Amino acid sequence: MPDIEIPCIQCKEIFQFTEKEQEIFYERNLMPPQRCPQCRGKKAGQAQAESGSKFEIVCDHCGKHDKVPFQPKVGRPVLCKDCYNASRSRARVA
Repeated sequence: MPDIEIPCIQCKEIFQFTEKEQEIFYERNLMPPQRCPQCRGKKAGQAQAESGSKFEIVCDHCGKHDKVPFQPKVGRPVLCKDCYNASRSRARVA
């Protein structure tokens, strides 16, 4: 497999998709990259920053205001950290 030149969909620069990278992507059953290594790094950094966001909730058990690291779904109960930990410890005992 020779190296492949691919245009980045984000910055439009041409980057090399090396033979070694192609083997790794093939082994992991991945599609070839669409972004250059620099843009991939920036995108990964953004995703990591967004994953650190918290969502305000009101605990369905005690009514306390808290923040959770996931988007609560309508119709599903959500617990503050204290009530969640208490329910987990009760589940382990049972």
